[in-house]
Amino acid sequence: MPESNVIAVTDGFTSIEVASDRFPHFDANGYVAISREPLAESRPATGARVTVEFSRRAPLPRDTDIRVRFDIAENGGLREILGIPKLTHTTVRHAVAAYHYRLSHWIPAPLVMQFVRA
Repeated sequence: MPESNVIAVTDGFTSIEVASDRFPHFDANGYVAISREPLAESRPATGARVTVEFSRRAPLPRDTDIRVRFDIAENGGLREILGIPKLTHTTVRHAVAAYHYRLSHWIPAPLVMQFVRA
């Protein structure tokens, strides 16, 4: 898709969540399995899943790439995600509609460290 057709989102953020790739292991019944291997529990994370949620007054076109620019560390360094956001819900307040979206991406571990403050 040509760059000129990509819609940029730079405001309206409602949350930015960063989660490690360490997820519990589940048994066949869906319960968290107790690990008998202590090394498996202490292995380093291989990166982080970043989920950005934002809202807009106008709906985004369906199935269209959106470029989201945000400052995860609040240090002036912008990060970009390019993808198709998911419409999560719509709210109406005082006759004004707000369309809420979610977009996630993966940051490899070496790149996560640039957001850690010393």
